[in-house]
Amino acid sequence: VLTGIAHGVAIHSKLYPIIYSLSYMAYFATPPRTPSHTTTAKTKSFPWTSPVKLLRLARLWFIRLFLSPLPILFLVSFGLTFVVLTWLAVYFYGEIALQEGLIYHFSRVDHRHNYSMYWYWIYLARARILSTTAGAASSSLALLGRFLLLPQAFLLAYSSLGMAPIQNQLGLALFVQTYLFVTNNKVITAQYFTWYLCLLPLCSSSVRLTNKVIRGLVFLGLSIVLWLGSAYLLEMQGMAVHRIVWGASVLYFFANVYVMGTLLQSIDRSP
Repeated sequence: VLTGIAHGVAIHSKLYPIIYSLSYMAYFATPPRTPSHTTTAKTKSFPWTSPVKLLRLARLWFIRLFLSPLPILFLVSFGLTFVVLTWLAVYFYGEIALQEGLIYHFSRVDHRHNYSMYWYWIYLARARILSTTAGAASSSLALLGRFLLLPQAFLLAYSSLGMAPIQNQLGLALFVQTYLFVTNNKVITAQYFTWYLCLLPLCSSSVRLTNKVIRGLVFLGLSIVLWLGSAYLLEMQGMAVHRIVWGASVLYFFANVYVMGTLLQSIDRSP
């Protein structure tokens, strides 16, 4: 109950911790499993191509998450806390509290250049959409913002159910989720890096600094330097280098994917 209350307060203060909700529920819903139990020779791959097995897996997790006492208790406690705090905010500050604190984040799109590889697509789409009527443009941009949430939702669900239930891996699951969430976000600024860096101490004992990880970090650093240099030419020098900045954003995305892959490969799986 106390965990749910604290989580509800955190979500009310800053919406993005809601991405951890499924991980907490999965952690409470399953008995502890050691990493060795998930890496034996008998471990089967995810049943992507088998609809029947996918339905069975979905049914299993539905029962675990919504028909088990601990995850339900957590869900109810954090849900009630969040609803009550949101109601109080709307009561004292009006509908703007609901709009700016919650609804805005689901439809937000930013056409200004940033680290996200989506920014240039949004920039081009915005020009076309704004050529229509104002009402239709606003609706189309909001729909685009919601559509870009789908990859994040899939990655969060997959990492929550696949990592959080493993013994002593909840901290790693939260770090991986935050990293994936930021990497695939429709807006990325430098402050977003602190979202996952502050969680790194929770899983530092599980991740080993291998040669692949070092190469990945160097690749990531070079992509950031390239982005900053091209963004400087665009923003400060007024040069028309939009596609170069976008290319740097795409390179930054793949650098993050490579870093995450090497980090997961370096995990110490000993019990």
